[in-house]
Amino acid sequence: SPRPAAGHGAVDGRLPAPFVPPAIDHLASAVAQGRPWADALLEAVGLWGSTSESHGDRAYQYLIASEAFDWLLLAERLLEAVPEAGDLNGRERLLLHGELPGYVTDSHFKAALGPEKYRAHLNFFFGIVVEEALQRAVEEEVAKERTVKGLHQHGIDDAVAMRLYGDTQAALLRRFNRETGRMRRTKLSLHDYKEFVYWLNKQRIARSDPSRTASDTRKGLKALSDLRNADAGRQAPAPA
Repeated sequence: SPRPAAGHGAVDGRLPAPFVPPAIDHLASAVAQGRPWADALLEAVGLWGSTSESHGDRAYQYLIASEAFDWLLLAERLLEAVPEAGDLNGRERLLLHGELPGYVTDSHFKAALGPEKYRAHLNFFFGIVVEEALQRAVEEEVAKERTVKGLHQHGIDDAVAMRLYGDTQAALLRRFNRETGRMRRTKLSLHDYKEFVYWLNKQRIARSDPSRTASDTRKGLKALSDLRNADAGRQAPAPA
C-alpha cells in the first residue's frame, strides 16, 4: 500500500508547534518586554475569546449561566501559562483575595476588559461573590438569634435558605436541577455550585421589593468587606 511521504502533516518532518492562544502569547510577550504584569494580564483577559476550555486534566468554565464572567479563574489559567508574570506575593493577593496592584483603577480595569466582559464580571461579582457573602452574613445573624434564645444550631442552612429564598436548600436544589435540565443530584461540581448561587441570587431578587434587594446588597457588600479586612489583618506582620 502507498506510504505517506516523509513529513506529511508536518514541516520538514517535524510536528507543528502546539497552538498557543493569542491572549497567552500577548501576556508572555508583554512580560518579556518588561511591561507591568497586571497591565499585561488584564489586556490578555480582554483578548481571551473562549467561554470554556479543557486544558491538561482540568475543565475551565469562565462564563456562568451565559451571563457571569469568572475573570479570576481566567487569570489563574493565564498566570499558570506564564509563570514569570508577576511576583509570588502579587499573584497570591490576586488569586486568593481578588486584589490587583493599587495603581489599577476601576476605569483601567473596565477599559482593559471591554464593555461586554465588564458587564459579565459585574454579574459574577454581585450574583455570586456578594451573594455568598450575604449568605454568610445571614448565617451569622441566625446563629446569634438562636444562641440568645438558647436554641440548637441544627438546620441553620435551611433557616438561611428560608429567610433569603423562601424554601429549604433541598427544595431549591431540586428546582435548580429541574430548571437547568440537570440530572437529579445533591452534590455539585464547583462550576455547578457557582451557577446554583447565581440562580439563587435571581430567585431572591425576584421575590424581593427593590428596597429589600438594595438592603441585602449592602449587607452582602459589608460582609465581604469585613471578611477581606479580617484576611488582611491575619496576613499583616506582627509588630516588632
